[in-house]
Amino acid sequence: MKAIVASVLFGGILGCLSWTNSTVAVPLAEQPHLPLTNSKTSVSATDSRSNLPLKLPKGSLDRTLKIEHSERSESVPSPTSDRFFTSDKPSYTHRTEEVNFVLGFQDTFWPSNSGGKYWGITTVEHWGKNNYRQFQLSKLNYTNSAPILATGSSSLTFSGGGNRNLTDKEQLARDNHHSPEFEEFRGGVTYHHGVAQQITMGVGFIYEENLAGFTQFTYDSDLLPIETTVSLLAKDSTVNLHSHVRFQPAQNFVLNYYNDSEKQKYDLNWAIAPELTLISKGNSKNESYSAGIKVAFENDFWSFSATAELDNEQNLQWKINSQLGGFKFVYRSDRLKSNTELNASLIDSEKFGWQCSTFIEYKTKFKPARDESEDFITWGGRIQSRDRVAGGQHLWSFDLGYGTGVHGKGAILSSSVALRSNLLLKLDYQTISAVSDDTKVKLELSSQ
Repeated sequence: MKAIVASVLFGGILGCLSWTNSTVAVPLAEQPHLPLTNSKTSVSATDSRSNLPLKLPKGSLDRTLKIEHSERSESVPSPTSDRFFTSDKPSYTHRTEEVNFVLGFQDTFWPSNSGGKYWGITTVEHWGKNNYRQFQLSKLNYTNSAPILATGSSSLTFSGGGNRNLTDKEQLARDNHHSPEFEEFRGGVTYHHGVAQQITMGVGFIYEENLAGFTQFTYDSDLLPIETTVSLLAKDSTVNLHSHVRFQPAQNFVLNYYNDSEKQKYDLNWAIAPELTLISKGNSKNESYSAGIKVAFENDFWSFSATAELDNEQNLQWKINSQLGGFKFVYRSDRLKSNTELNASLIDSEKFGWQCSTFIEYKTKFKPARDESEDFITWGGRIQSRDRVAGGQHLWSFDLGYGTGVHGKGAILSSSVALRSNLLLKLDYQTISAVSDDTKVKLELSSQ
């Protein structure tokens, strides 16, 4: 059954891809979830779904490639190795006006019982008016962020994959010895249509161990400051209900509420003044709740922003960013770690087009079980260009530092260069770190 469903889904996906587009992609950063602008309101308070609209150029591609080598490793990973998907396991994303496509590690667009990411393919095709909400494709989640389409517009989503990493030769060899099927296959197809001015409906099916039906209703009211999404996942004789309500009575107030059979969640942002925002969030599943404030202001001489949150276990989290003239200060702290950095500008040569500064960074990792902490200090110098490219990134930068901690001491070197306005090449070399004394070299190519 798994092999049949997998063949049907991937056959449909590949057929749609070959029919819809053959455009050569250009590297560009995938942006966070970007909703359409709405004529009835504009969002000034920040929430998990709100951001400024951005028009992406036709044929854009997001990719981050990382090659790491440690002196204790047996061999250098090849370009087809899973080491290209270290840390957050990035994806390859392709966008055009008609279709969005993602390949690699990603979330399911439905509420998955298996949890975690899977390796697969997802395509989202659009018809009718170019009036749809942009999503962060590798974190697609229709239950929390449903499509909102103009009347008469449609979208078709194909998604499928499994736990097998198709870029890892060793894993493929191991799997081929056991079973030719796509291990733990998951997939789904859903169709959304704008049936009225404020109503979008979706229908489809999901395969995850068993076949299940997927139905969705989204209402974006013009009369009330409410957007509501109800999703149903029917499997066997059970029906799982997921709902999301977004309440925004004013430009400076946003409240999101999520509910399903396992938990209830919320997040709140209330900008009570241009410089002051009240924030709060909660999750009933792990019984975690927090509330706090964010303060931010700036003038011609000084900029400052600080966030303080207190959770229900009396743990305080701090985030502070400040700049006064040529001095920059950054501080972050929670129950398990803290990080403090001070940067001072030494030379800012407009004639030669470069800047020189010195920095010191102090990291502390707390171990409550042992009632102890580990410290790591880095200090050094930085030379970088005055010119910047997309996203505020410097055209080139070079850091040379020296670190010391419980694992020893040693040199740390980092350099980066912008190959294009949105493509950055970075090289890191370190003989010591906060977690080990391994000598490591990391080459990273990423879009900004």
